[in-house]
Amino acid sequence: MRNAVEIRDLTLAYREKPVLWDIDLEVPEGVLMAIVGPNGAGKTTLIKAVLGLLNPAAGSVEILGDALSKVRHKVGYVPQRTSVDWDFPTSALDVVLMGRYGKIGWVNRPSKHDKALAREALEKVGMSDFSDRQINQLSGGQQQRVFLARALVQEADVYFMDEPFVGVDATTELTIVDILKELRSQGKTVIVVHHDLQTLEEYFDWAFLLNVRQIACGPVQEVLTAENLRLAYGGRSAFLEKAIQRDRITE
Repeated sequence: MRNAVEIRDLTLAYREKPVLWDIDLEVPEGVLMAIVGPNGAGKTTLIKAVLGLLNPAAGSVEILGDALSKVRHKVGYVPQRTSVDWDFPTSALDVVLMGRYGKIGWVNRPSKHDKALAREALEKVGMSDFSDRQINQLSGGQQQRVFLARALVQEADVYFMDEPFVGVDATTELTIVDILKELRSQGKTVIVVHHDLQTLEEYFDWAFLLNVRQIACGPVQEVLTAENLRLAYGGRSAFLEKAIQRDRITE
């Protein structure tokens, strides 16, 4: 089976301080994978390095068996909502249509087909009634839904999403989860920076546990062992205690 993402010996540093160190990662196609780890673990940095937004000190990345430059049209990206200038004067529909530019180019105008896909994506995320609304007039959860719709119209094979559940209400979170699982059922690969260990098993089937160095990667239950959590987070926590008890039961 071909890997959706393959990383070899990836190292990235800021001012000589390692942020990612010697990462080797293989993500098979068709999985819904969370990248988890403590604050400062390098989760967002990893996604940006894979997408070519940051230059690593060493290492290589392949997506769908090729360099990013050759398969960029097959890759979708939802950045952190806080990294976006929401005061830019544009409508929700226009934001979603931006996701089509990889297909049609920045010079060509969106066709009726492109606009139909954008409206369909807005309907899928529950935002069809807000298509003409300025994005700065939307709530945080609504903005996140619009950005998810923009990713959907890219019709990508591999999606990267950076903390899509942060700052959204419970209804929006469940909507996003349903869409991610639908993408997986279509054979898409979805890689999500996630922070909530409590929902990891419910939302995802794979996990990559990271703290500058990689700790573990694989099916969620295999990754979330007490030992792996200690290595990633240190100390003790309610979730770690739960993992310890589970490990004892399965021994």
